[in-house]
Amino acid sequence: MSKTFALMSDRHAAWLGPLLVFVVALFVFGGIFTHFPVLYDTDSYYHLAIARAYAVRGHLSNLPWARMSVMHEGFGDKEYLFHLLLAPFAAGPLSSAGGRWALAMLNALVATALAHYGTRAAGRWGLLVPLVVYAGSIEFLGRAIRLRPELLSLLLLLAAVACAASGRYRLLGAVAALYALSYTAFHALLGLCFAWFVQQGWWRRRWSWGLVLCPLLGVGVGLVVHPHFPHNLVVWKIQNIDFFRHKDWLDVGREITAQSADQLLLLNLAWILALAVLWRSAGKRGPTADAGVDRTTDLLLVATGVFGLLYLLMLRFSIYFIPFATLAVLFALRRRGAVGGWTALPGRGRLPLAVTLALVLGFGIARAGGLVIDLAESRGVLEREDDWAAFGRALPAGAKVAAEWGSTHLYMFWAPQATYLNVLDPVFMAVPFPAAHQAERALFEGREPDVPFALKAKLDCDFLALSHFHQPRLLLDRIAADPRLRLRYQRYTLLYETVPDANAEFVLGWRVVPRGMRLPVPPTTDVTSWTPYPRADKVAERALEGYVDADRVDAEANCLAMVHVEESPSQATVTWEFVPYGPSTLWIDDERLLSTAQTHRAVLGRGITLVTRLAPGKHPITVLTCRGRDGLGSGFYLRGRKSRISAPLPASGSPGSS
Repeated sequence: MSKTFALMSDRHAAWLGPLLVFVVALFVFGGIFTHFPVLYDTDSYYHLAIARAYAVRGHLSNLPWARMSVMHEGFGDKEYLFHLLLAPFAAGPLSSAGGRWALAMLNALVATALAHYGTRAAGRWGLLVPLVVYAGSIEFLGRAIRLRPELLSLLLLLAAVACAASGRYRLLGAVAALYALSYTAFHALLGLCFAWFVQQGWWRRRWSWGLVLCPLLGVGVGLVVHPHFPHNLVVWKIQNIDFFRHKDWLDVGREITAQSADQLLLLNLAWILALAVLWRSAGKRGPTADAGVDRTTDLLLVATGVFGLLYLLMLRFSIYFIPFATLAVLFALRRRGAVGGWTALPGRGRLPLAVTLALVLGFGIARAGGLVIDLAESRGVLEREDDWAAFGRALPAGAKVAAEWGSTHLYMFWAPQATYLNVLDPVFMAVPFPAAHQAERALFEGREPDVPFALKAKLDCDFLALSHFHQPRLLLDRIAADPRLRLRYQRYTLLYETVPDANAEFVLGWRVVPRGMRLPVPPTTDVTSWTPYPRADKVAERALEGYVDADRVDAEANCLAMVHVEESPSQATVTWEFVPYGPSTLWIDDERLLSTAQTHRAVLGRGITLVTRLAPGKHPITVLTCRGRDGLGSGFYLRGRKSRISAPLPASGSPGSS
């Protein structure tokens, strides 16, 4: 590498060096990403799916895959230009491979931009800036290997710095228009421009109104010419205002939380050491007279301060902070004089800069290489993209599927013939469809006792898709023994289909026992005038009912008693499975057969089994069901299987208890 540097003059390095960086970076990143078994981060598949849709269908006026999202009608594509740029990579039959090369292209462009700025600040040494950023910061690398619009956002922000530093405010306005079409947080660029305006005016006494007005006009143009205007503003409001109002109770993921201090240090250790080495190598000359360097330094320092504060609050901002801080340090050194050829060590010692940088970057490359190797080899027991492709083939066209929002990104790419609930963020479902969002969370957190019924009645779905390895055990237990769900596909991903009219064994004809009445209900009592348990109104929903939900009768009551009159035309043996949610008692005729104080959570297949012998005639079954200690559920399942017998038998069998 030193020989290569020797062949370049600083003048040639300004364009030839970054060009070389682009070529090398493209093939390095392309080689890495093509060896990844999956595109890292499920959002990558969402963006690739939208890009493929634009390539195949042209303009999308709605988002058909997310039936219960604010983006379903009107779409309001948050990253419209980003998806258009991805479309050529996603157009072919190997769109998954195309996505990997699109990711390589974006990272190569970022590396080139960093090298360009680096050579302006440090000459040939600046060509190492991409290595400092990518190998030095595991935090940055972990975000840069995702096919997400933050990479395009970073490129446009770096372009905005160049425009603002050179005073080309009209061009800055054009960049702002592109930014508003490419990234939902268009206010980020406006905020930066305002901060630059204040800094230049307050510190330099140069109040450049074009620095604010041109970007403001550019963003306005970008928003209005957006093909989904004005729905793009609705999506922006939910993403950037409602999101922060509701994030404390939404499942929003870890990236918007703060990084711990120890992790912040460990993940960025090589990067911090590299900047320290460069700082200790600064020359002793006086400040440069280059006005362009001076102004660029100011802009980079302001951006570093803004994104540094945001990074301390939310770790996702490492994608901006690390590059801007690196360039800010280099330009600050350039303003002081230049980076020298020696690194001052503590005391009076010193080492050649090439040696110290090689040691630090070697440490960073080893750590970054370890992460890349882990990702490239993390295939597990299954080839996941093969699994998702097979899952897609198992779904019929037009299927309505309940899936978590994070997994939906995968499914809409590999099974675009089906529709789902929500994508990208829970806030897009929680705001326009709050009841459905609560039902979805209860289902996937394992709190919903009647999964098949909730799928149909609350989410209008006939299929359930979920990861076998990333779900609460309680949810997997609920669906494992439910006859109203049929397993249609099983590998890494599980696909269940609802089975209508598979609920014949569930006892659903109940009457509400009037309050104050002594339990159990006597066999001679006429209950026909008592309030019936409210069954579902729609035929399709009644065909899937199984759970007797006390909250349908009285959502405030702690306990509720209900009675069902079982008619036996002949002597019979009945095997019952009683599956309560909370503490419950069950009687048949006058006999108490069980009483449990436990919270069972109504998991089919894990109930209490009873065998009773019924004589011909009517037999009241009385159930007192109460809320569990968690206060969440009050209800039960009761399933019965009859078998006729010929010998005379008593009216009821031996009692059971739990």
